[in-house]
Amino acid sequence: MRGILAVMLAGCYAPMIPEGAPCSVGQECPIPLTCSGGVCVRHPNGDSGIDTTTCTPIVVGPGALTAPRVAPITIDGDLSDWSTCFITLDASTAIVREIAGLGDFSTGRFSVAHDATHLYIAAEVTGVPPLGDHALPGIYQNDSISLYLDADGVFANASYDPDAMQIVVDHANRRQGFRSGQLSPANLVTAVRTMGSKFEIEIAVTPATLSTGAFASRIGFDIGFESGNGMAQTSELVWFERCGPPTCGCTNGESAPYCDARQFGTVVLAP
Repeated sequence: MRGILAVMLAGCYAPMIPEGAPCSVGQECPIPLTCSGGVCVRHPNGDSGIDTTTCTPIVVGPGALTAPRVAPITIDGDLSDWSTCFITLDASTAIVREIAGLGDFSTGRFSVAHDATHLYIAAEVTGVPPLGDHALPGIYQNDSISLYLDADGVFANASYDPDAMQIVVDHANRRQGFRSGQLSPANLVTAVRTMGSKFEIEIAVTPATLSTGAFASRIGFDIGFESGNGMAQTSELVWFERCGPPTCGCTNGESAPYCDARQFGTVVLAP
C-alpha cells in the first residue's frame, strides 16, 4: 500500500515546464499555461481574465483606445517584449465581414503603443490555411491584417483625406497602402514571424507614413484580420464600426472601413 501511495505522490508532484519555456511545435502549453508570443505564460496578454499587473490596459470605451507611451520597440516580429494589453478579435467580439460565406475567419489579438516619433501596432493572428500567396498590390487576398489610420483624428467624410490610409500587411510581410481604393506607398517598418498557420506582426508607423508632419494627440484607428486563399478575400473581422448603412457604407451597400473613414475608432496617444 505504501508503494502505491509513493507512486501516487510522485505523480502529483511530477515536474511541469516552467513559465517562460518555449511553446510546443503546435503552439501548445500544458494547463494552466497558455502559449503567448511563442512562450508558455500563466497570464496571456488577452482582454479577458487579464492579470492587469502584467500589462498596461489600453481599452477606454467602445471604439476608443489609449496607446501608452513606451520605450522604442524593436520591430522584429517577436511580441514577447510588449508591455501593453492585447484585444481579442474573433467572430464573437468583432464586426464580421462574411465575404465568401465559408464561415472561416482569421482570429487573434492586437495592441497599440507609441513613443515620441512612432505609433506601434502588434498583432498575433491564427490564419485559415491556405494563407495565400497573391503578389502586390492585392495582398488583402492573402491572410493579412489591415490598419486604418487617420493622423489628425478628423475623419468626417466617407473618402479618405490626405493623412488617412489603409495599410495591409500579410503573413509573408508584404505590405501595400490604399487611399479610398487607390494605391499608395506603404512607407513604414514591419516584421512578421510565421509559425504554421499563426503569424505575429509588428509595425512602426511615423507621421510621414501618412504624409503629414505630426500625429494629433487623438488619431483615427481601426484594424481588421483578413482571410484569403491567394485568389480571393474570403472574410474580415473588423475591430470597430462607428456607423453603418444607410448613413455610412460602400457604394455596393457593404459597410466597411476600407471605403468609409467615418467608421474608424480612435486612439489617444498617452503623454
